[in-house]
Amino acid sequence: MVTSETQLVTLLGNPLKQTFSPQMHNEAFEKLELDYFYYPIEVESCKLPAVVEGIRNMRFAGFNVTKPYKLEIIKYLDELDDLARTIGSVNTVVIRDGKLKGYNTDGEGFVRALFAKTGMDISKQTFLVLGAGGASRAVCSTLAFKGARKIYVVGRNSSTKGASLVKDINSQIKACAELVEGDETSFPQYVKNSTVIVNATGVGMAPFPDETPFKKELLRKELFLIDCCYNPAKTRFLMDGEAVGCECMSGLGMLIQQGAMAFSLWTGVPGPVDTMTETIRRILGQQARSQQAR
Repeated sequence: MVTSETQLVTLLGNPLKQTFSPQMHNEAFEKLELDYFYYPIEVESCKLPAVVEGIRNMRFAGFNVTKPYKLEIIKYLDELDDLARTIGSVNTVVIRDGKLKGYNTDGEGFVRALFAKTGMDISKQTFLVLGAGGASRAVCSTLAFKGARKIYVVGRNSSTKGASLVKDINSQIKACAELVEGDETSFPQYVKNSTVIVNATGVGMAPFPDETPFKKELLRKELFLIDCCYNPAKTRFLMDGEAVGCECMSGLGMLIQQGAMAFSLWTGVPGPVDTMTETIRRILGQQARSQQAR
C-alpha cells in the first residue's frame, strides 16, 4: 500500500508501454520489505522540465530515464556522477535534500550481462554499435573503459551525435572509436572487421517487433549479436542472426543488471538480482502463453 511515508520512484520516457521495470522493481521492494513504489510516467518533451521540477518537490527517492531523454535530462540536474559526466548520458537519478544527481548504470549493466553470459575478453573484440543516442553512449563509453580493441559507431539519422560520441571516447577515454558514415553499401567492410554487433537504436522494440536496423544479408555466423531491447525478448535482428548461425544476447540481462545497480543507489541496499530475474522470467512466460492463446 502506498502511504504518505512511501518513497516514490518513477520512470520518465516516451513511449513506456513496453517497460518491465515497474513490476521488476516493485516485486524487489516487496521482497526486501522496503516502503518504495515505482511507476512509469510518459512525458512529452515540452513538459519534461515541469515534471522534473514536480518530482524534485515531492516524496521521490529518484527516478529512471529512458528514450528519448537520457541526454536531455542532464540540463535539469544539479550534479553528475563522474562516469555519467564522461559518458554524457543519464539513466538513473537520485534525490537527496532536494538535489538531483545523475548516474549511468546502463553501460556497466551491459558489460556485466555480457560477461555473465559469455566470459568474453572485451580487449580482443571489435564492436560495431548501431545508434548514437543515450544507450549507445553508455555502452560504447563503458566498452572503451574496459579496453575494447575497436568500436565502430553507426549514427542512424544524423552523423552529429555519432561524431560527438566518437570524439568524446577518443579524447576522454581511449583512442579506439571510429564513425561509420555513408549508407549500408559501405557496411560490409566494417562488418568484416567486427566480431560483435550491438543494436542500441531501439528499432525492433514493442510495439514494432518486425522492424530491424540491419540487413540480414550482411550477417555471418561468426558474429556475436547483442540487442539492447528486451521487449520483445527476441527481436527481428536477433532472429535474423540465429537464422544464419550467430550467437545472440537480448537486453534482458542488461535490464536486470542496470536495474539492480539503480535499486542500490536509491535504497542503499544491494539490488536483489535473483528476485528481479524471476520477475522478468515470469513476465516473459505470461507473454508467451498469451501469444500462443491468440
